[in-house]
Amino acid sequence: PETCTVSKNVPMIFEKPVGLVSSCTLYHDKGPEPWLRKTSTDAWLSTGVSEAVVGSDGPLHDQGDIYCIICYESGTLEFYEVPGFKCVFTVDKFASGISHLVDACVRETTHNLQNVKDGDEQVKETVQNIKVMELSMHKWAGQHACPFLFAILTDGTVLCYHAYLYEGHENTRKTDGQFSTDIEVDVGSISTSRLRNLRFVRVFLESLTREESSGGKFSQRITVFKNIGGCQGLFLAGSRPAWFMVCRERLRIHPQ
Repeated sequence: PETCTVSKNVPMIFEKPVGLVSSCTLYHDKGPEPWLRKTSTDAWLSTGVSEAVVGSDGPLHDQGDIYCIICYESGTLEFYEVPGFKCVFTVDKFASGISHLVDACVRETTHNLQNVKDGDEQVKETVQNIKVMELSMHKWAGQHACPFLFAILTDGTVLCYHAYLYEGHENTRKTDGQFSTDIEVDVGSISTSRLRNLRFVRVFLESLTREESSGGKFSQRITVFKNIGGCQGLFLAGSRPAWFMVCRERLRIHPQ
């Protein structure tokens, strides 16, 4: 009989972990034009045309990229490229439910640091006992579709974020509206593959999606679907289940 050899390789980042992992998920950024690749620091090197890979069965299209998304008990969220497990996106205090997610390598300028420092203690006190128990990221079909990121916390809160591509000046970043802030980028310290132009904006959901955990027991609640009666979205299980329908890049919640 034929033999099969299985090898196990522990990525270097997990040899000396920075903390315990509370939740993780995989995200397939499908080709032929992977969306997250456009937010990379070196995206300008791309010609915008995917090159076909010639195999034994003829030309093969770009199958896209795979990312491992990890959230630690400390509340830090990180995106890792697979299989190299190189960190390309980091967010601190993710469990606090901040309004915008920006890579930690993009730092605010000095005149905004005081406001961040003043809020640190309040945020730390709020999230010290709250952890992310489930993560899910998906991009549904559509001409201008962008990925959604979902997270369920131990207190039953469901966080929802919608990704978008941010293009600004080389050394300064700004966000619009009441969250407007000057952001300074240390270009020399950023890897050429970091998702520096990736942003997420929080989509606030109705309180009906919140469900208190029972006795510390946890079971998967998020199920993504692509075509149920011609609709696409996700189903949120629990004592108060709900259907999340995606229509024109907006979520419509239908309690069951």
